[in-house]
Amino acid sequence: MEANLSPQLAAATALVELLEDHPEFSALTWAVEPVGILRGTQTDAQGRGEAVEACAAVLGGTPVHVAVDADGSGFAELAAVYRGVNVQVWVTYSVPALPRALGTVAPAGGAR
Repeated sequence: MEANLSPQLAAATALVELLEDHPEFSALTWAVEPVGILRGTQTDAQGRGEAVEACAAVLGGTPVHVAVDADGSGFAELAAVYRGVNVQVWVTYSVPALPRALGTVAPAGGAR
């Protein structure tokens, strides 16, 4: 990466290179912050944050998974550096409800 690029341009250039090399990461929504941070997000993803694991395999860093509900819903995040640019990846996920037997009644909202 050229040393004379502005932080924002450096992040944008890194994003182009990342997506050229790993088009599967286009499933994330990417943003380039004015300070030069590259952010990838995905909300209500299927699975359990595997996109963060895939990013960690390429970018390095250690993914962090946090369960926020007893059903396994949660989020995963990663902080890494790619080609001299700080990258943050954040994925939220919810586990699909278990199927209920035909004729059973779902609990009322808010009840535990």
